[in-house]
Amino acid sequence: MPGSASARRNAPPCCVITATICLPRLIWSNSLLRPDSLQLNPHIQPFTRSGERDALPDLRKRYGVERVYNLANNENPLGPSPHVVAAIAKAASELNAYPVWSDIDLRRAIVDCIGQGLTAEHIFTGCSGFEALELITRAFLRPGDELILSSPTFSGAYQKVALPLGARVIDVPLEAATFRYRPRAVLDAVTDKTRLIMVCNPNNPTGTVISADAFDELMQGLPDHALVVADEVYHHFVADAAYPDSLKYLRAGANLVIVHSFSKAYALAGLRLGYGIAKPAIANYIAGLQRGFHQNKLALAAGIAACGDQAHLQRAVDFLRGEARWLCEQLDQLDIRYWPPAANFILFETKLPADELNQMLQKRGFLLRPQTRVGLPYCLRVSLGTRTMNQAFVAALADCLG
Repeated sequence: MPGSASARRNAPPCCVITATICLPRLIWSNSLLRPDSLQLNPHIQPFTRSGERDALPDLRKRYGVERVYNLANNENPLGPSPHVVAAIAKAASELNAYPVWSDIDLRRAIVDCIGQGLTAEHIFTGCSGFEALELITRAFLRPGDELILSSPTFSGAYQKVALPLGARVIDVPLEAATFRYRPRAVLDAVTDKTRLIMVCNPNNPTGTVISADAFDELMQGLPDHALVVADEVYHHFVADAAYPDSLKYLRAGANLVIVHSFSKAYALAGLRLGYGIAKPAIANYIAGLQRGFHQNKLALAAGIAACGDQAHLQRAVDFLRGEARWLCEQLDQLDIRYWPPAANFILFETKLPADELNQMLQKRGFLLRPQTRVGLPYCLRVSLGTRTMNQAFVAALADCLG
């Protein structure tokens, strides 16, 4: 059985990720604020904000480049629907008033898009897919509980929402060469303390998909005390017939929460809007953690309008799929290894260390994401842009590689 002692002993090597805290020795005038007198959460890593490094540096100031191409954040370069822009403008004229207390209209709009027998009771919303993940972990993780992920993946976010709760993060890596998901290895790592299993599909940063067969093996072997979180924020871009229908398991009553976002295909990253899908008992339980007026007026208006313009969404998806094919052809011509993407980004590998190549590209005005931190020291992730942006990137990359 997945949770047995013998299964755990025979499981493939996995990594346990923990958090430590080092408190500064300071003399504070108010004893109530002294770190040694407060009962601080030992699982929270303090964040030093003095001299804080920009996640995306200002290349104009640093290198004097005239034009910057941001291909780091997997944003939709085409922007949101005109109907969304109009809805935001209308809502902006009413910012003196609080938003409506309930997000029911947004949830109904989401259900109208998805269909498949869902109701508004299956949906809970958050201020981004990241907050949806945070709500899930707050609902189900307690100190000592375990969350399983499979690296390289969106590990930073999953750790960020799990470690402060005192949970242990267990890493069961993907296959090294192919980034194939290993459902049997994940199930073998399950213990009686496992509460959440994170499945990023399509996976970030690899752009690969977990097949329907692999997902089915995971769901069929899932013990009753564990919940699968299917992080599907890039699902709109998938054209692979092997992609699983996760809603099928949800309709059957499985312990499953699906996370979607308006940041990617809908091009609303700046508004921070996402949602989760689960059976009503779980969705309502998670929604109990939401604060009052938890969605702002602009996000509510934008989300409803975005759901109402599926034609714009499809145009963006078709365009970015076309750019993915074009960019893969260019990488083939440059003899650069890459992983065929099922998302709006491509992971590629060169013979240069990723951090070194990244700096060379920055000097030419390009922002990418080196993947050294997730154990891929020669890989970078590039977001798909417009054809002009992608052509400029290919030229810069060819120049860097000589």
